[in-house]
Amino acid sequence: MANKKTPKATGTTSITAVSKGEVYRTKTGALVTVENGRLKDEGEHGRSFTGRWLEYDAKSRTMKPSKTTDRIYLDELVQTMSPTEVEEWLAVERREAEAIAAAGASPETASTRDKTTKRKAGTRSSKEPSTATPKKLSALDAAAKVLAEAGEPMAAKALIEAMAAKGYWTSPGGLTPHATLYAAILREISVKGDEARFVKTGRGRFGLAGIPARAAQ
Repeated sequence: MANKKTPKATGTTSITAVSKGEVYRTKTGALVTVENGRLKDEGEHGRSFTGRWLEYDAKSRTMKPSKTTDRIYLDELVQTMSPTEVEEWLAVERREAEAIAAAGASPETASTRDKTTKRKAGTRSSKEPSTATPKKLSALDAAAKVLAEAGEPMAAKALIEAMAAKGYWTSPGGLTPHATLYAAILREISVKGDEARFVKTGRGRFGLAGIPARAAQ
């Protein structure tokens, strides 16, 4: 089998061929598996292949390929992932999902506990000023808000940075929050179809459905 990585003069590597079933990491930190190894010449855009994005499934706590295939460009790939590296990536996704779930459950638990205490004390909560903690935005809701404000497509990493800068959402310690967000957006597009809030506008970039790729200034 031919070597799939050819050293460049700069000391970096370029993936020039892929094989069915192999897993690669992209520039955005997401993982993709090769559906078949046939390459298509896309002219000035380079060569591409058919692949499926690997998405973390919180219910089964495993990694599953997207239901639909996508056209992936060779220049998006940065690393071939070994089984050990894939398992390490999955472990990070599990920890991040658990952290997000824990953070999201805390305000609801506190609010429910507060309401129960008031009922037991015979206090009519309807006559008291509300002290409930505002509901925190999820990562996807925060991403949609940032895209609406930006009015143009953005990459997952840029979205994560903007979400944190605006105080909408911050990663609870995950090592690759942009990869998690990338997979989550793709999952919404795959599951909800035309009802999804997001659209994939290009390599590694997403916009809001119904908003042109280049919004008027």
